[in-house]
Amino acid sequence: MSVPPHPLESDLHSPLRLNAGAGVSHHLAPSDLRLLPRAVRPELRIHHSLRDLEALESAWRRLTPAHASPFQTFSWNLAWYRSYADVARRPLIFELVQDGATLALLPCYLSGKTIRLAGDLTGDYQDAVAATAQSVETLLSHLLDWLQGEGRKFHFHFQKLSSEGFLFKALSESNELPDRALLYRKFYVPCPYALLNGGLDGYLASLPRKRRQDLRNSLNRLEREAPFARVTMLRDYEIRVDDLENAAGFHTEHFRKEGKSPFEDSRLLSLFAEVVKDPEVGFTLAFMTHRGDLLSVDFGFVRGGRYYGYLTAFDGNFAHLAPGKCLLLKRIDEWAREDGVETLDFLSGGEAYKRGFTGDSAYAVWSMRLMPRDFKNRIRSLGLESNKRLRRLAKAVLGKS
Repeated sequence: MSVPPHPLESDLHSPLRLNAGAGVSHHLAPSDLRLLPRAVRPELRIHHSLRDLEALESAWRRLTPAHASPFQTFSWNLAWYRSYADVARRPLIFELVQDGATLALLPCYLSGKTIRLAGDLTGDYQDAVAATAQSVETLLSHLLDWLQGEGRKFHFHFQKLSSEGFLFKALSESNELPDRALLYRKFYVPCPYALLNGGLDGYLASLPRKRRQDLRNSLNRLEREAPFARVTMLRDYEIRVDDLENAAGFHTEHFRKEGKSPFEDSRLLSLFAEVVKDPEVGFTLAFMTHRGDLLSVDFGFVRGGRYYGYLTAFDGNFAHLAPGKCLLLKRIDEWAREDGVETLDFLSGGEAYKRGFTGDSAYAVWSMRLMPRDFKNRIRSLGLESNKRLRRLAKAVLGKS
């Protein structure tokens, strides 16, 4: 599986030498910030309520990049806080402001003394929201100040950070971390993806021959044995509440992994019912039916030239028709033609079916902990590092046995 290269872990604990002439964005160090006139100094504001969040809507929407994932949109985060925030998960939203203008936002929640990313219970990854990488670097500098002062009794656990995101890169490349905070990280999961290359034919041509032939055989079998199979694609306001309820019920009934369907928790359905109202999120719902039978469903997002596959399920009684696989394949030409989709993004997980669609290409999701540099957290960091080494040793031993 091809995963983009990342800095060595040892690099995270030693200063990086960056060439300023190479186009690298630099944040202002705290000493530089103090030289600025007070009126233009960036400042960190911290919000604790849904009312504060709602007041940030205009700035949030303005800052959200066109290529951002659906989990970074304002509507997704507002719906998540409304559905999941409670006494155990208290809203904590960091805002970087300069001259009254919002430069960057980091949506989090507080669980005990741990600060986590909003949506980490339901989304595949989260990130800071900002127009530029430099704004996120400056936000990180202020977060380090806050950890050394008012926030010294807390620590951040960024459980799901995409390697393509601003915050991951800021943490990985920061010059300030070695002296001001401890950073522990570990690889979490791959995110398989594939390029469409203009449509179904281009996509299939990019895959290894055996996989390409398997997918074509599935489509041919469906055409031959279920000629009246129909694919329905619904977007934003086309999606009714009963469509969501029916699809969620189908997913729960035909959930095939260990454990329970995510829809066993009714809050996820409530979240979806809210975000479908906003086209910016790009929520889509697709069905495959045949002679009145529902064969498969797919929950996903079309945004920024990508299709994000979120949840899918199929009726095992029709497994010989590969309805889940065909439901995806039969939408590719429309995605490319109508929505400008260039990439299929299967989100986090290394499941075999995802690798079958992607030819083993993936980017990475990382888990990172950012902690004040004190004795207690040094012990915690050593414990985390020891556990990681033990897991590596166990994998090596099991791999040889």
